[in-house]
Amino acid sequence: MVSIETTLSWVLRTGVLLSASLMLLGFFTIPTFLWMGVIVLAATPLIRVIMSGLFFLIEGNRLFFIIAMYVILILVISIFII
Repeated sequence: MVSIETTLSWVLRTGVLLSASLMLLGFFTIPTFLWMGVIVLAATPLIRVIMSGLFFLIEGNRLFFIIAMYVILILVISIFII
Protein backbone atom coordinates (compact mmCIF):
# COMPACT_ATOMS: atom_id res chain seq x y z
CA MET A 1 0.00 0.00 0.00
CA VAL A 2 1.24 3.48 -0.87
CA SER A 3 1.74 5.87 2.04
CA ILE A 4 -0.09 9.15 2.40
CA GLU A 5 3.15 11.10 2.23
CA THR A 6 4.13 9.47 -1.05
CA THR A 7 0.76 10.17 -2.63
CA LEU A 8 0.75 13.80 -1.50
CA SER A 9 4.30 14.34 -2.73
CA TRP A 10 3.29 13.03 -6.16
CA VAL A 11 0.34 15.44 -6.20
CA LEU A 12 2.65 18.37 -5.50
CA ARG A 13 5.27 17.26 -8.03
CA THR A 14 2.68 16.68 -10.73
CA GLY A 15 1.08 20.07 -10.11
CA VAL A 16 4.37 21.92 -10.27
CA LEU A 17 5.57 20.07 -13.38
CA LEU A 18 2.25 20.56 -15.17
CA SER A 19 2.25 24.24 -14.26
CA ALA A 20 5.82 24.73 -15.46
CA SER A 21 5.05 22.90 -18.70
CA LEU A 22 2.01 25.06 -19.37
CA MET A 23 3.92 28.25 -18.64
CA LEU A 24 6.80 27.21 -20.88
CA LEU A 25 4.34 26.35 -23.63
CA GLY A 26 2.72 29.74 -23.13
CA PHE A 27 6.00 31.54 -23.71
CA PHE A 28 6.35 30.01 -27.14
CA THR A 29 2.74 29.68 -28.32
CA ILE A 30 -0.54 31.00 -26.97
CA PRO A 31 -0.30 33.31 -23.93
CA THR A 32 -3.43 31.70 -22.50
CA PHE A 33 -1.26 28.77 -21.44
CA LEU A 34 0.60 31.13 -19.11
CA TRP A 35 -2.61 31.82 -17.20
CA MET A 36 -3.51 28.15 -17.17
CA GLY A 37 -0.11 27.41 -15.64
CA VAL A 38 -0.67 30.02 -12.94
CA ILE A 39 -4.11 28.57 -12.16
CA VAL A 40 -2.71 25.05 -11.92
CA LEU A 41 0.07 26.29 -9.65
CA ALA A 42 -2.45 28.05 -7.39
CA ALA A 43 -4.76 25.00 -7.32
CA THR A 44 -2.02 22.54 -6.39
CA PRO A 45 -1.94 23.34 -2.62
CA LEU A 46 -5.74 23.31 -2.53
CA ILE A 47 -5.81 19.83 -4.08
CA ARG A 48 -3.17 18.68 -1.61
CA VAL A 49 -5.20 19.88 1.38
CA ILE A 50 -8.36 18.26 -0.03
CA MET A 51 -6.53 14.95 -0.42
CA SER A 52 -5.09 15.25 3.09
CA GLY A 53 -8.59 15.80 4.45
CA LEU A 54 -9.85 12.73 2.60
CA PHE A 55 -7.00 10.62 3.96
CA PHE A 56 -7.74 11.82 7.50
CA LEU A 57 -11.43 11.05 7.03
CA ILE A 58 -10.64 7.54 5.78
CA GLU A 59 -8.33 6.96 8.76
CA GLY A 60 -11.01 8.19 11.15
CA ASN A 61 -8.89 11.06 12.45
CA ARG A 62 -11.62 13.64 13.03
CA LEU A 63 -9.46 16.37 14.52
CA PHE A 64 -7.09 16.56 11.57
CA PHE A 65 -10.00 16.26 9.15
CA ILE A 66 -11.65 19.31 10.76
CA ILE A 67 -8.35 21.19 10.63
CA ALA A 68 -7.95 20.31 6.93
CA MET A 69 -11.49 21.53 6.22
CA TYR A 70 -10.72 24.78 8.04
CA VAL A 71 -7.58 25.26 5.91
CA ILE A 72 -9.64 24.61 2.75
CA LEU A 73 -12.16 27.22 3.90
CA ILE A 74 -9.37 29.76 4.41
CA LEU A 75 -7.88 28.98 0.97
CA VAL A 76 -11.24 29.32 -0.77
CA ILE A 77 -12.04 32.59 0.99
CA SER A 78 -8.61 33.97 0.10
CA ILE A 79 -9.19 33.08 -3.57
CA PHE A 80 -12.40 35.10 -3.64
CA ILE A 81 -10.94 38.06 -1.73
CA ILE A 82 -8.12 38.48 -4.24
